[in-house]
Amino acid sequence: MSQSKSKDQVAEFYEDFQSRGKYDYLYGDEARKNLYVSLIGKGQKILEVGCRAGNLTQYFHEGNDVIGIDVDRNALKEFEKRLGLDSMWVDADTEDFPFEDGHFDLVVFSEVMEHLRFPQKALAEIARVLRKDGRLVGSVPNAFRLRNRMKFLFGKPFETDPSHLRSYSHLTLRKELTPHFEQIEIHPISGHLLGGGRRGIPVYTWLPFRVRALFALDLIFVGIRK
Repeated sequence: MSQSKSKDQVAEFYEDFQSRGKYDYLYGDEARKNLYVSLIGKGQKILEVGCRAGNLTQYFHEGNDVIGIDVDRNALKEFEKRLGLDSMWVDADTEDFPFEDGHFDLVVFSEVMEHLRFPQKALAEIARVLRKDGRLVGSVPNAFRLRNRMKFLFGKPFETDPSHLRSYSHLTLRKELTPHFEQIEIHPISGHLLGGGRRGIPVYTWLPFRVRALFALDLIFVGIRK
């Protein structure tokens, strides 16, 4: 199978999957969004890998120079229409990024790694296109939180998203990032200690790391290019 045919097939899968109400969906809660915005900051030349339709980009693009890449062509059209930003059709799993070495100050990599067959390939490309001491800001679902462990204990699948190929804990996430990044920070964020919705007890940011890592919905990470 040629690479172009494979890319088309991956694109078609996501174009079908994301069209089911995903183009307006933002994972997590307000605390997660706000943490992303604060970590990204302003005045940055940014590549967003897996930009989708700008679901997250809309909150941090002002004051920054942003370009997005994604394998979903429909999402890219929406990204450009919504935000007036440039984008490129790239399969981050298998293709080299069409940018020079050291071209960006910061790369945003939100909820992408769990979808990839070859995350080390994508992380190597991210490191390549970042300037020296450039930053990576990204996230993955906290797959091994207590609620998922309980589902597994009782014989229920904890992962029902067919597009998710990998599952990360804070330990396996750090191991994945270490070959290319240093000074890695991991922030367990969002979710609930008990219950859900407005009446649930949230995962407070002041809780100890191990408690947040056991209950949080998401793991936001920051790394400096080696």
